Amino acid sequence: MGLATYDDLKAAVADWLDREDLSGRTGDFIALAEARLNRLMGFSALTARVELEAGAGQAELTAPADLRDALSLVRAGAGDGDGAAQGFRAEAGRLVLTPPPEAPVRLVLTYRARPRLSEAAPANPVLAEHPDLYLFGALAEAAPFLRDGEMLAVFAARFDAALTEARMREARIAGASPLRVDPSLTAMLEPRR
Repeated sequence: MGLATYDDLKAAVADWLDREDLSGRTGDFIALAEARLNRLMGFSALTARVELEAGAGQAELTAPADLRDALSLVRAGAGDGDGAAQGFRAEAGRLVLTPPPEAPVRLVLTYRARPRLSEAAPANPVLAEHPDLYLFGALAEAAPFLRDGEMLAVFAARFDAALTEARMREARIAGASPLRVDPSLTAMLEPRR
């Protein structure tokens, strides 16, 4: 069985639990695992950018619905102050600009999105890269519901191992890679005399 979609994941959780009476609860277990993932990790694959517009004197903008962590907010387009960071903070579904812009401005928000699986959003990059995090997380969340301490220990350990591996991968991705120059390519690009 593949774990490419939300429905695949729900079916896998139900299969692993081997309890037909819990099929209606698998979505809850997945949502709880996803909430835990949101607290524990920020996945580079969920970095998103959105362009926003602020009018003169406008101190608040509506934040994207999937905003988890705001990473940067910069001015977009040509003109004075290109790329200069606008002071801001993210709070309760909004971005508060400090100070408010004196003239209309286009801004680019770079942020980390929340992974959210649902019937309407059946896949995301986290499920594609780390289906074991979702599966073992959901099974670990099911264990207290079932009052099964042994099951909790097994799947919490599997979840923790998958989380450690995912963090190691994210650290490799986030690390700067040195720029390498291939001399044979450089020679090909140099103008001929």
